Amino acid sequence: HANTLVRHIFSYLGNPYAKHVRLTLPADLVGNGYNNWLMKFVRGRGHEPTHEDVDGALSLTSLNNAQNGFVAFARVGNVTFPPPAGRNVNMMPIVLGDIDSLPEDLQPYYPLIDACPFVREELGQVAYLTVHESFVDAGATQRRPGLHIESPGVFPDPIPVVVNEGETAAAPPACAFTPAVEHPWGMGMFFGPDHYEGGIYFASNVDQTSQVFDALVDRTVPGIIDRHGGCEHLRPLLQGGTPLQAGDLVWMTDCTPHEALPQAQAGPRQFFRLVMPYISHWFADHSTPNPKVPLPDSITVLHGDKFQNA
Repeated sequence: HANTLVRHIFSYLGNPYAKHVRLTLPADLVGNGYNNWLMKFVRGRGHEPTHEDVDGALSLTSLNNAQNGFVAFARVGNVTFPPPAGRNVNMMPIVLGDIDSLPEDLQPYYPLIDACPFVREELGQVAYLTVHESFVDAGATQRRPGLHIESPGVFPDPIPVVVNEGETAAAPPACAFTPAVEHPWGMGMFFGPDHYEGGIYFASNVDQTSQVFDALVDRTVPGIIDRHGGCEHLRPLLQGGTPLQAGDLVWMTDCTPHEALPQAQAGPRQFFRLVMPYISHWFADHSTPNPKVPLPDSITVLHGDKFQNA
C-alpha cells in the first residue's frame, strides 16, 4: 500500500542510525559474476590466491576492498560434523594449521577448521574455536537469540557499577573495555572469491537455526550497538535475513548482523565457530583455556560476568 511505503520511508529517514548501516550485496551474488558466471577456488592456501574462471568472467565481488567493503557474509563451503560427544568449548585458543594444538577430543573438528579458507599468512597464528553440542528443545535457541554483531565496538564512558545503594563508580579495568577504543572480535574483510582475511567462520548441523543479514554496522558510532553487540533496534533498517541450512559453512565480519533462530523440532544440535586472530579481549569466565596454546601477549584477559551491567 502506498501509505505504508511512505511510512516506511519516513521511518527509515528519521532513524538516526540509518546512514551507519550499510546494506550489502545479497549472499547469492558472492562468488558470481555477470550472467551467473562462477569463480571457484582451485589451488588452496599453500599457493598464491588463484581462481579458475569457470565461464570467463571476472567476479563482481573481487572489487571489494577495505575502504568500501560491501560483502557482509559468504557461504564458503559445506561441512560434515563428526558424531556428537557432548563437547562444549568456547573461544578456545588454537594454532591455525596445527591439528596437534587441539585437545584430542576436539581433533575430529579439524576438518571443519581446515575447510575455512583463511589466507596463508594466518597459518601459525592463534585463532579461537567454539564447539557446542547439546540437546535443544523445540522453540528454543542453542546460541544467543536476538539481532547482534560480534564486536562491541566503541563506547564513550566506563561501565557504571553499584558500589553502595545510591552510589555508582566506574567499573574496574578487569571487568570493562577501555572507553572510546575500538575492540575487534575477528574483524573481517572480503577481497574476492576465496580471499577472506580475518572474520568469523561458523556452521551448524540443523537447518534454519541461524540467520545472517546482508549488512554492515558501523561499530564506531557510539550507541549504535550495546556493550555486547546487541542491535535489535536496527532491525527495521535491514532487509530480510538469510536462514542457513545444515552444513553451510559461512564467513562473516564481526560487524555483520546475525541471530540464532528457534529450533523447529526438539533434538540435538552441533555448532562450530572459528574466530580469527584479530581480537582484543578474552573473557576468562566465559571461555575455555587450552593447556597446549597460551593466549597471545596482546590479548587483555577479563574476569567476571561479561553480561553484568550490560
